[in-house]
Amino acid sequence: MPEQIYLDGTYLDRVPTWHAGDSRWKAQQCEALLSELGIEPSTICDVGCGAGGVLATLKDAYPAAELRGFDISPTAITLADQQHGDIQFTVGEVIGRYDLMLVMDVIEHVEDCFGFTKGLRAHADLVLFNIPLELTCLGLLRNVPMAHRHALGHIHYFTRQTALALLTDSGFEIVASRYIPAVVHFAARDLKSKAIAWVQRAGFRLAPDLSMLTVGGYSLLAAVRPLP
Repeated sequence: MPEQIYLDGTYLDRVPTWHAGDSRWKAQQCEALLSELGIEPSTICDVGCGAGGVLATLKDAYPAAELRGFDISPTAITLADQQHGDIQFTVGEVIGRYDLMLVMDVIEHVEDCFGFTKGLRAHADLVLFNIPLELTCLGLLRNVPMAHRHALGHIHYFTRQTALALLTDSGFEIVASRYIPAVVHFAARDLKSKAIAWVQRAGFRLAPDLSMLTVGGYSLLAAVRPLP
């Protein structure tokens, strides 16, 4: 089963930091969107929290908020407890209900992504999904989906349209969505990666939607509410 790699040490071997270096930047993107929506949550959970860095950063922005992280991986939760002992982390699926739920770079890893997404509706008033957009012309030419399958455990791949369709088909109303420069921001410093990132930035400035289907470089951050 795909989830086994998060339980048996395989994913830890592939990604020893559990993407902790991305956490502050992701949290800043969430904070910016919440600020625009005029939302200041008092309870926040992170589903698929990994090493807990996103929650730890949001703690500075929302010091009065109650924070809780969930992950199916005992290894990830051990890392989170070691690094952020002042936040409660739990091995397993989400329990309880929260003002805000974060689902950051998670659904592309989940075998039953529809069942998983539908199951989140009962647990939050607002959910922020961050979803990589890997189905691009350039990505397919460079075999990015299969590379990310082996290196990162991604088993589903999205465009903006299919990502939003997954959320609406799962019973959510789209409140707001935006592209964020995830790949561009963390591009490697070698000449080839710099050149690709330059093309991606330029394409985004000229025609964002078309650029996402051709050269990519960004992910989708979507704020959604569960429908009754």
